[in-house]
Amino acid sequence: MKYRSKYIIEYAALRGFQVLVNILPYRVALSIGAGVSWIAFNIVRWRVDNAKKRIREVLGNNLPASEVRRIASLSLRYMFFNAVDVLRTPHWTKKEFTKRSNFQQAADALIKQVADGRGAISTLPHMGSWELGGVAATTFEAPMFIIYGEQRNPLFNKLMTKLRTGTGTEGISREDKSLLKKVVRNLRSGKILAMTNDLRSKTEGLPIQFLGKEANLVAGMALFARQAKVPIVPMVAYREGWAQHRCIVFDPIEPDITLGKREDWIRMTQLTMSIYEAEIRKRPEQYFWYNKRWVLDPFISEAAAPLADPATPQEQSAP
Repeated sequence: MKYRSKYIIEYAALRGFQVLVNILPYRVALSIGAGVSWIAFNIVRWRVDNAKKRIREVLGNNLPASEVRRIASLSLRYMFFNAVDVLRTPHWTKKEFTKRSNFQQAADALIKQVADGRGAISTLPHMGSWELGGVAATTFEAPMFIIYGEQRNPLFNKLMTKLRTGTGTEGISREDKSLLKKVVRNLRSGKILAMTNDLRSKTEGLPIQFLGKEANLVAGMALFARQAKVPIVPMVAYREGWAQHRCIVFDPIEPDITLGKREDWIRMTQLTMSIYEAEIRKRPEQYFWYNKRWVLDPFISEAAAPLADPATPQEQSAP
């Protein structure tokens, strides 16, 4: 297969960066990431103005400019740290996780949650070291699987899929026509779906109060939970300093079959997003304010838009 020159150049740059951060000690590799983030923030100005606008939108216009800059700068740095963490996936052994995190306790909590044979949905916001969650869970033998999106650059797509599933985590493509059936089957067999849910739906979804506004969110998380009759387990991963990681596991949110389908979707999603919001307000610099698919961008309805994102099938019977 022939690839566009642009894709080859992008891939070569990423592979070069991957080699570099894997041959260096962890803190030195993070220093490289910090340097790249400084260039992106101060010279390239990559989405910086948008991020600052969003921070003021959520945290208030009275926030001092110096504080807005601090939050925006650290948020971008943590994004690059996250990239370093993912590219160093082979280094994340049980020993390394035990040294640098409490992720074993979080994985144990998830394993306990599915001890009765039911699966669960482990959900995190784009905060702190969210990408390490799946790697850690699989490393500590939690039966984790993910839903992954296809990257525009096919070479990127192959590399990221390999990194995210290389430790044994099962992956299901969003483009899979049997997505709902496969997800529900896995959940009913006792597996754990790891996913993020703080993204704006491209079509009419669920109206959820989040960060002071109404967000239009994909129904997928709650749809899967109700369809498979499994709980949602909200979690938040964050960094302490550069090299230490912490994860908070919150009480499970169970489906309520006495409620109507949509009412229950909204209830479960709102409970989850309220937990996220409280944690984001405690540590705003840990949140990814640069997300291109910004959760609070208003949804502009088109005629007869479907309920959920095309990536999220409608609730139906599944084996």
